[in-house]
Amino acid sequence: MADFVLAPPETTALAVEGGGRFPVRRIYCVGRNYWEHSIEMGADPSREPPFFFHKPPDAAVDVSADKAEVPFPSECGELHYEGELVLAIGGEGHALPVDAAAGLIWGYGVGVDLTRRDLQNEAKRMKRPWCASKGFDFSGPVGALVPASKFDIAGKTISLKVNGEQKQSSELAKMIWNPAEIISHLSSFYRLAPGDLIFTGTPAGVGPLREGDLCEVTVDGLPPCAFRVATKA
Repeated sequence: MADFVLAPPETTALAVEGGGRFPVRRIYCVGRNYWEHSIEMGADPSREPPFFFHKPPDAAVDVSADKAEVPFPSECGELHYEGELVLAIGGEGHALPVDAAAGLIWGYGVGVDLTRRDLQNEAKRMKRPWCASKGFDFSGPVGALVPASKFDIAGKTISLKVNGEQKQSSELAKMIWNPAEIISHLSSFYRLAPGDLIFTGTPAGVGPLREGDLCEVTVDGLPPCAFRVATKA
């Protein structure tokens, strides 16, 4: 046994439908992967290859239980939701061709890329990294995962509601880069490994969340990602 000078931190893990836990190693996120969202954020998606940013592993929050809560973050004047399909990686690979990339997918889930939008906008203006706006505590709530053998992405739709009012809705087929293409491109920069999560981007309609709001994201055939925004952390 290693002689650690401090107790090792607990492994962040997400629930799996039917039992078991999925350990989280890394969290990757795809920026602007839907045409309409790219346009609403002031970008031209026809000219942009996929780009990626990170959240720390312990930003993932298991919200599979009833009445889950996620605290409103500190130092935030404008918290935004971004509903997303999440890929759970179960294999290892580097510089993968597209036709081999899908084989790394262990399962799928539904998540929200919570964003301190005010800090992100400031970072964009200052040409600074997005770490504080995207990688804060509790910024990656995810519902229960489903093994890939039990889910088919074809023909599915993602929808996000706040307090019962629909805010986002899109066919997953409208992603600019599909899951296999995302994995292939990402693997050219990083060696992917079991336990990695990939948030695949959000459709148009992003907007604010306030304390007390109920946020619910659904994808046909997957358990929902649902939580209430609690008081500030």
